[in-house]
Amino acid sequence: MPKQTSLTLDKAVLFKIAFFLISTLFISACQAKHPPHAYITNQLSNNLTVIDTSTQEIISTLPVGNSPVGVALDASGRKVFISNSEGQDITLLTTNPISVDKHLKLGGGPVGIATNDDGSLIYVADWYLHKVSVIDSKSTQTITTIPVGKSPAGIIVDQKNNRLYVANRDDNTVMFIHLSNNSITHTIDVGTAPFGLALSPDGETLYSVNVRSSNVSVIDTHQAKVTATINVGEWPYCAVVSPDGSHLYVTNQDDSTVSVIDMINPSISHTIDVGDAPEGIDITPDGHYVYVANWGDGTVSVINTDNYTVEKTIETGKGSRAFGRFIK
Repeated sequence: MPKQTSLTLDKAVLFKIAFFLISTLFISACQAKHPPHAYITNQLSNNLTVIDTSTQEIISTLPVGNSPVGVALDASGRKVFISNSEGQDITLLTTNPISVDKHLKLGGGPVGIATNDDGSLIYVADWYLHKVSVIDSKSTQTITTIPVGKSPAGIIVDQKNNRLYVANRDDNTVMFIHLSNNSITHTIDVGTAPFGLALSPDGETLYSVNVRSSNVSVIDTHQAKVTATINVGEWPYCAVVSPDGSHLYVTNQDDSTVSVIDMINPSISHTIDVGDAPEGIDITPDGHYVYVANWGDGTVSVINTDNYTVEKTIETGKGSRAFGRFIK
């Protein structure tokens, strides 16, 4: 067997390195995440519109349930959960490609919906039965139900603080629920008819959007008390916080506007005209675009946060609502 020269050895080493790099790149490419998608429930069309936020184009529309309202996504963006208010059930979907896995009957009036980071637990607020159901997403079995206030709507999982937050519209309260034992730890009085909730990225501030008092209650989650109240437009519905925590965006149904609140010095810095009767709102992970679901004209307004203007309007379906966190 001939001896290998150093040149031969160097070539062999270089080949192995090149092969390793190409293989790594190939595996990474195969496992790469798809760009963020926006999942828009269209309540009067009984379907879901999926938008690729990198192109701002619709890539799919599929039937889900009867009067879909709420949306929840796991941290990976692989699981989507939809609450169907008139169907009295929830729809479980998987993404890439998007498809319906199953429907889970609940009864009552499921509206608000949320999930933990890995999507193993689903939390559903029942508008009529005044409770939150905790569901195992794999077995689709209800683990427990938690009695809450009247007409619970907005609901958010805060894993950093191991809590669930619930807005009770007809009680004018927000509840803190400890996730370890599903017990209510605090009930906080806010404005009139709280509906949507938004949580700061650091988990230290919760925002309650109060429809009938046309304001937002700012809640310190450590002290469990309201520290400020910010007036916004007429009949606000939902809100979302920018990824850096510096701005809060609020949809105003009767004004057909979005209020932009500077949270460094809490005040409205911009008011943006959007579609008719805006409801659901969410922001892309990079903070560059805010998506607004407009119930009245069945569209989504895409706001560029660099200049606070509507860059594009996308026709979706009748009664676009997208209540919850719908971009991942």
